[in-house]
Amino acid sequence: MPREFGIAESFEDELAAAPADERVYRIALQLHEPARISEIADRADCASDTARRHCERLAEIGVLDSVGDEPVTYRRNEAYFEWRRRDRLTELSSEQRRERLAELTSREREFRDQYGVDDPDAVVATEHADYDELEAVWADLSEWRTVRRRMERLESVRRRTTSDSSSPSQA
Repeated sequence: MPREFGIAESFEDELAAAPADERVYRIALQLHEPARISEIADRADCASDTARRHCERLAEIGVLDSVGDEPVTYRRNEAYFEWRRRDRLTELSSEQRRERLAELTSREREFRDQYGVDDPDAVVATEHADYDELEAVWADLSEWRTVRRRMERLESVRRRTTSDSSSPSQA
């Protein structure tokens, strides 16, 4: 494999050099489907007991959900990662959040104008592209959905920070 295309190889090398807890954590971030402890241990190149201990800790802090007992299986807790994304947005100033929202709103308006509908789910891809160009439409629709999710997050954070700042302070 040419060196410039060795991204996965580089990730594997970096992962192998990390301590066991870090390896299990990095594997946990990728667990979109339930995985057994033995699979996690294999992917993290550690003993099953080590993987179990770290997965239990990650479940306690909310990174993972335990989804099965016989055998023990885990998957990433999407609610935790959504909370983290929203929490990071609270670190931005109100002005920075407004600027991001304006950019996203503009991008969403472009999609509405381009496809003539208000919702990406209302787009019939074959009406906007020939068969060999469908992937571009699907990529647009995926980006449009992402833009809308980001707008919703920013709006949610704005409402929360506005209500927090208007609440009387507790002495």
